[in-house]
Amino acid sequence: MNRFKSFVQVSGLLLMSWILFSSCSETKEQEHYVVVLSMDGFRSDYPQRAHTPILDSLARVGVKAAFRPCYPSVTFPNHYSMATGLHPDHYGLVHNTFWATDLDSSVYKISDRKAVENPAYYGGEPIWNTAERQGVRTATYFWVGSETAVGGKQPSIWKKFDSKVPFMDRADSVIAWLKKPEKERPHLIMWYMEEPDHSGHVYSPDSSAVVPVIEELDRILAHFFNQARQLDIFNQIDFIIVSDHGMATYKPENYVNLGDYLPRDSFEMVVEGVPTLLYPRASYTETAYEILKKVPHVTVWKKDEVPAQFVYGTNPRIGDLIVAPNIGTMVHFRSKDKAYPALGGAHGYDNYQPEMEAIFYAAGPSFKQGIETPAMANVNLYGLIAHLLRIEPAPNDGDPAVILPLLRESDGK
Repeated sequence: MNRFKSFVQVSGLLLMSWILFSSCSETKEQEHYVVVLSMDGFRSDYPQRAHTPILDSLARVGVKAAFRPCYPSVTFPNHYSMATGLHPDHYGLVHNTFWATDLDSSVYKISDRKAVENPAYYGGEPIWNTAERQGVRTATYFWVGSETAVGGKQPSIWKKFDSKVPFMDRADSVIAWLKKPEKERPHLIMWYMEEPDHSGHVYSPDSSAVVPVIEELDRILAHFFNQARQLDIFNQIDFIIVSDHGMATYKPENYVNLGDYLPRDSFEMVVEGVPTLLYPRASYTETAYEILKKVPHVTVWKKDEVPAQFVYGTNPRIGDLIVAPNIGTMVHFRSKDKAYPALGGAHGYDNYQPEMEAIFYAAGPSFKQGIETPAMANVNLYGLIAHLLRIEPAPNDGDPAVILPLLRESDGK
C-alpha cells in the first residue's frame, strides 16, 4: 500500500520530468548551470531494492553509471576527491582520521571542527576555487572542503555543517539560490545529504530497514525537481547525483581486534576501522608487520607495498602499516575485554569491490539520454564539471576520455 501510494504521489512529476529533460536537446546555447548532489553511502544497487521513480526517470532521460570511489572508500577523502579530481594520496586527506606528521604531528578528525576548518590539511584545487578563479560564481551546502579557505579561497556561498538541517530545507535552499538575480546566482552548486550512510551503518546495507530511507530520499528528489522545473533556467541546468561510496555488511564472526595480537603502547597512533592505519614506533615496525601477516581476515601492507591500483601509500600522512580488512570484516584495536560489535555496515574496503560502488546519475542539456556506462572513477567528476562550465581545469587525476562519451557533443549534437 505504501509503495503504491508513493507511486501515485510522484507519477505526475515523473512524467513531466521525462518530458522536460527530453526537451533539453532543443535548448539554445545559453549559459550553463551545474547542480551536484551527493547522498552519502548510497550503494549502487539500492535502487534495485526500493521504489525510486525519480532516480529511475533520471536514468531514462540521462546517464547512469556505477561510480568507483577512491581508496580508502570513506566519506571525507572521497568527497574531496570528487571536488579536486585527485586521489587522497595526492592531496593529503588520506582518511577520515589520520596523523599529519608533516604538520607538527597534528591529528585530523572529521569530528574536530578546528581540524575540518584548517586549510593546511587540504591540498589540490577544489572545483569551486577553479570556477571562482575564472569568474564563475559557486555555492556549496555541506560539501567537504568548502568550510575552509583552501588556497585562501571559498565558494561565494557556503554553509557550516549542521546535521540538524532537514534535507528538504537543503533542497529548498538550493532552489532559492537558483532564483537569485542573475548576477548573484551561482552557476555551480554542490550539496550534500548524509543518508543513507547512517542507516546503512546502523542496520547494515542488506537490511530491509534501509529501504524506507532510500525511498524517502527519492521523495525529496521529487520535491526538488518539482521546484526546479518551475525555474526559468531549468533547461540550462545539468543535474548530477552521486554518492561517495557504497556499504558492506560486517559480521561478528569475522571481527578482528588487533589488541589480541599487538601491544597498543608500541604505536605512536592507531586509526581504527576500515582500513586501519598504524603508526608504530620505529623499532617495532618489522615485528608488527610479521605478526599482522598471520592475522585472519585482513591484509597488511607496508606503505610501499600497496597495490598500484589503489593509488595509495606515498603520502607522509599515511601510517607505516595499513591493515586492509576483507569485505565483511570490522577491525578495532582495543583491550581484550571489549565486546565484539554486532551486525552492522561499514565501508573503506577495496574500492573495486561491488559493495563499495556508488551511484552516478546525470541529466540535462549536456548529457546523452538513456545510456548506462561501465563503472568509472569518481576523480572524473572534477573534469566533468569543469567541462560543463567551460572552465580550464587544474591538474588532476581524471581522464577526459571517460567523460566525453557521456555528452551529447561527442555525437556532434
